[in-house]
Amino acid sequence: MKKNISKISYDKKSGVLSIEIKRAKSSDSDIRGNVVIDYDKNGEIVRINFYDFSFDSFKDSQRPLKEFSRDLKTPLSVR
Repeated sequence: MKKNISKISYDKKSGVLSIEIKRAKSSDSDIRGNVVIDYDKNGEIVRINFYDFSFDSFKDSQRPLKEFSRDLKTPLSVR
């Protein structure tokens, strides 16, 4: 059985925060504001990208995540 390891990366120059949930090819995406969620062929989340991300203004980026979470009926925890 293959083990998927989540990976979080931040490119300071481009301002992109990327959260890789699992290693798989993206076949579909949803875009809301500066947040892009990529899905695999089975509809499972592969990656979440935050464009123009700033740690100082992270609170503003939570709104699109909360919308996705509500639409997908997936709990979202932000600390």
